[in-house]
Amino acid sequence: MRIAITGSIGSGKSEVGKILIQMGYSVINTDTLVAQLLERGTDVYGLLVETYGEKILDADRNVNKLTLADMIFNDPIEKKRIEGWMHPLIWKRVEDQCAANKGEKPIFVEVPLLFETDSQYRFDRNILILTDQEIAIERLMIHRKMNRAEARRRWESQMDPLLKMELADDILFNDGNLNDLYVSIEEYLKKLETLR
Repeated sequence: MRIAITGSIGSGKSEVGKILIQMGYSVINTDTLVAQLLERGTDVYGLLVETYGEKILDADRNVNKLTLADMIFNDPIEKKRIEGWMHPLIWKRVEDQCAANKGEKPIFVEVPLLFETDSQYRFDRNILILTDQEIAIERLMIHRKMNRAEARRRWESQMDPLLKMELADDILFNDGNLNDLYVSIEEYLKKLETLR
């Protein structure tokens, strides 16, 4: 069984992934796959430098992820172009890793833009991690060092959580502490057992 983990920025998708790994589950993080695709020497790195020049690189000649994120968030045309290069490669790696990890237990895949890219059909189920907007903004300020205005802009640029709720198979609320989240995940896994 393949299960996508999704949610808005700051919702705690990565924390859910870490807890599942601690519990012995395979978790594929698409953000990690993106980072690998952006490494020097890759086709995507070459396309970015060829298209945007030095402005896409930092002082060490690595792709400047903040600059790239700003382009994707602020320019729909560039967003479509960059995602067109990256998404097929990401999904190929997800498929390869899922095939390599086949077993009795479900495989989880963290996909931040699952519904935005209409990718839910790739999975047997999906779980939406939901968090209050203000809590998510506080997390972005603490963990990603964003100022409040930038954190709010990033959060509000994403799909409305109410729309995501309509598309979700399962919803896990993450407004509490790590212990609360752990308990919620345990309950979710028990529910999964009844569905298999």
